Formats: sequence, structure tokens, C-alpha cells
Amino acid sequence: MNLVGRAYQPGALEHRLKCAFSPADRALAYRALETLRSDGLISPTLDDLVDPESWVQITERGRLALQRRALDALDEKLQAIDPHLVTIREGAWSAVTSSEPDALRQAAHSGRELIDQVLKQAAPDQRVKQQSWYSPDSSSKSGVTRKQRLRYIMQTYRTDESESNLRVAEKACEFVLAIDQKLQGLAHGRAPPLQSDVQDAMAGAEIALRRVLVSDS
Repeated sequence: MNLVGRAYQPGALEHRLKCAFSPADRALAYRALETLRSDGLISPTLDDLVDPESWVQITERGRLALQRRALDALDEKLQAIDPHLVTIREGAWSAVTSSEPDALRQAAHSGRELIDQVLKQAAPDQRVKQQSWYSPDSSSKSGVTRKQRLRYIMQTYRTDESESNLRVAEKACEFVLAIDQKLQGLAHGRAPPLQSDVQDAMAGAEIALRRVLVSDS
């Protein structure tokens, strides 16, 4: 309560950010706090006799995340490709929860941009064309398809490649393409996108990117 506050009593977070939370903002802050806890970035101090689990402190993992500006394994992989990709990801999720006009369209655009930039920067044409399995595809102007780029990314950034992972990667390729098309539809549609649709699309895009970037171990 001291951190997130109440409707009638602002918390430390509002004072630090110099803003007033709406009910939706406060609910989002609670969810963020629980996510930080479940991800091991903060932990209970267990010092308070009355409510030992409510008082928390940053963990060593949390300090390292702050230092690297990478909150999870996907952030770390994106940062290795280009730190700006982490900013795109942050901006997309910020737009999803924003109450500003047209924020959801911005979120859809940022989600699509995240996918496009990962494909472009992590799998340049020249490197993909050097692979023994590469075969020019007439459906692409460069001769390199997005599916081929994803295959190259998985082989480059995952350390636990196996037959099962290769099969999952093939499905992930198809999934990323489908999510990309979904985000394009949300960004260019005449009707405003539903928040749940944008959230699902962003979550799905991240699942697909994890499959080709993040090792299981």
C-alpha cells in the first residue's frame, strides 16, 4: 500500500513519478509488482512481524536487470542484436496500457516494427544467402524470405538446437508471420483495434520471438 497507494492516499510510486493514478493505473501497478515478484526481480524482506511478505527489496537479479536494461531473457537477446529493440518492445507495451488517443494503433505498429527489425538486423540478406540450406525464393524481392531469416536467427542465437527445436522453430516461423499479418491488420484497419486483440498479438509475437531467440536451458 505504501508503494502503490490507495484511491484516497497516493503511494510512493505516484510521488516519485509526479502523477496521480487512475483506478486502471493502480491496478496495472499492482500487476507489475506481482510480475516483478514472480520473476524474481524483487523479493519479500520477511522482516516485518505483522506482514512479512508485503515489504520487498530488489534482488541481485533485479539489480542486474536494471544495469543491463533487460528484464528477461528476450530483452537480453534483443539487446544483443540492437538495444533499440528493447525500447521498441517497451514502447509497444506502454502503448497497450495507455489511455491516450490512438495508443492501441501505435502499439500495433510498434509490435510489427519489433518483428520487422529483428528479422532485418539479426538476419541480413548476405548472411542468410551464405547458408548451405539457402535457396533463392522468387516471391521475395531480395530472394530471402522471412521464414529463412527466422531459421537463420534460431541457428545463430539458440545454443540448444535439436531436431525437436527445429520442428518448433518451423512452427514459430509460421506463427510469427501470422502475428505480423495480424498486427498489420490492427494498425491499418478503419475500426479502432480492441485492447485485448493488441495484447494477444503482442504476447503471441513475443512467444514466437522467444522460440527463435531464447534457449530452453
